[in-house]
Amino acid sequence: MKQIHLYQTDPFRLKVWSLLFLLKVMTFPVYAQNDSSDLPEPKIFKSFKKNKNQSDLADFSYAGYHYGEKELPGKLKNIVDVSRHGVLPNGSQDCTERVQQIIDSLGKAGGGTVWFPKGRYLLNMDSTQKKFIQINYSNIIIKGEGQGKDGSVFFMGNDLLQFDRHPWLSPFLFQTAYSLQGSDGFWGIDYPEATKAQLEKQPKQKGIFYTAKILTQVSAAASKGSQIIKVKSSSGIKAGDVILMGMYNTSADGNLIKELLKPYKNFEAHHKVANEAGILKAPSFQWLVEVESVVNSSTIKLRQPLRQDIKMVYQPVIAEAPMLKEIGIEDIRIESAWKGVYCHHGCLKSTKYESAMMDYGWNAINFCRVAHGWIKNVTMVDFTNPTYLLDSRNLTVTGLRMEGHDGHSGIKIYGHASDNLIQNSDFYSNYTHILSGEGNAMGNVFTSINYHRSDKVPGDFDFHGFIDGRFSPPSHNLFENIKGFHQISGGGGVSKLPHAGNYNTWWNIETKGHKSSREVFVSWLWQSAAYNHPEKDHHKLYSKSILIGYFSPDIKLELNGSTVDTRDDWVYTEFFNKGRVAPSSLYKAQFLLRHKSKDAKLTN
Repeated sequence: MKQIHLYQTDPFRLKVWSLLFLLKVMTFPVYAQNDSSDLPEPKIFKSFKKNKNQSDLADFSYAGYHYGEKELPGKLKNIVDVSRHGVLPNGSQDCTERVQQIIDSLGKAGGGTVWFPKGRYLLNMDSTQKKFIQINYSNIIIKGEGQGKDGSVFFMGNDLLQFDRHPWLSPFLFQTAYSLQGSDGFWGIDYPEATKAQLEKQPKQKGIFYTAKILTQVSAAASKGSQIIKVKSSSGIKAGDVILMGMYNTSADGNLIKELLKPYKNFEAHHKVANEAGILKAPSFQWLVEVESVVNSSTIKLRQPLRQDIKMVYQPVIAEAPMLKEIGIEDIRIESAWKGVYCHHGCLKSTKYESAMMDYGWNAINFCRVAHGWIKNVTMVDFTNPTYLLDSRNLTVTGLRMEGHDGHSGIKIYGHASDNLIQNSDFYSNYTHILSGEGNAMGNVFTSINYHRSDKVPGDFDFHGFIDGRFSPPSHNLFENIKGFHQISGGGGVSKLPHAGNYNTWWNIETKGHKSSREVFVSWLWQSAAYNHPEKDHHKLYSKSILIGYFSPDIKLELNGSTVDTRDDWVYTEFFNKGRVAPSSLYKAQFLLRHKSKDAKLTN
């Protein structure tokens, strides 16, 4: 894959590379624009080009492995062929423990590539145990010889459900950073000490909370678009660190959460988490970001600009965020023994255990606490949850195929998932939540994704709202060049509403599967008799959404009961029901805008 890499050069070489760029641009899959000159350009993009810091349109150009400025590693180092270490393809024995030993040994030695020749590998075959592959070291690559049936096939023989605590955090067959963050709780900035007494009065939850260590307080306000952060002390922070920036509610009525969820001024009674944010002084804003440099003892520079104003009234802090880096899984196929009897949260006569098994028992890959990693060319067959990106940033996920039985969540951005790029992937099985977001997930890009079963089973976009009382719902995420999806839907419990935060963006979306409802937004909770909100109001649970070039080739869609553009405090649309716009890819166009004043070359 050809990608842009930055360097300084002389004028003559710049002209040569500029010519090469023009010659290659049509075959440049990630960043080249392929827009037709007769497609209209939306006003919101024109305003972004004039002043992106005053635009409601977020800058998505920092998503992906090393911010899109490096291609995924091609030359493999320190290759360990598992067949030479007792793990033979097409064997009859469970090889989980031996594979784990190889990974751990390689990780302790500084990393490398665990190479799996073509064939079938049996994992987690003992039903009395829960065995899964842990990657607890940086610089580990799991690589096979293809994602087809004749490639490197991993077969998971039994479920990994943890029924006794947080079943929704049950392990995955491949799980990263388990030594940093187990499957018994969430991680992030905790409530301040002042609220501990209040928390004691709250209902007890199973599991724990992994608390991020506060490193320092922010000492001065910073505006959206700034990369300079003033701190009380930069001691303990260095260039290349990933940190967790946070802000707290500081008023009894939740001043921060109301800013994050504009135009809400008051939440409904059933919006329990949102209403309690102020009472509990919740750290509702939490963002994983990388440090570019430490300027001096009281100043740091971020690798990318702020997408939210940092205001002193919210007592901003910086917390430690240990991460693994340079982890990759590529060119493999993962299958399971799941028989595929699936109903969302259980069928009519399902027990609680059976329901949990359907939703959370069969999981393939969870990239937890990884920065600058990738999942490439992987097929996942018969999994209820194929892929989670949990508390990770700058991942590139490309070339996924989801096949087999239907399930729960297809690809989920979870927790503090930030600035990840999910692209060029196909769904041949249905999931209740095909592309899903929950918690402080922001800056993620989903591009060039197809759902292939829309004529038989509608498939939805999904936002699940608050993951935890400490967080806020997903915001500033981009969905573009996506075909076959049905509606923008909301999951999660009633207390976790609203479903989404501000400025999530849909760009060039061709929808399918509309038979009864033509409304773009839907909430299953607000549809219920208990709440009885008219369908045309459901978009208010996804505040300040941006829809550009959103259409169906079959029918006229509706938003707030209207088929024409809507621009009010709650939603902004352009070219609604009118087809595609230019640029074809907002992500690619913003990337090129970001680098237009810098010298660039193509790397092989």
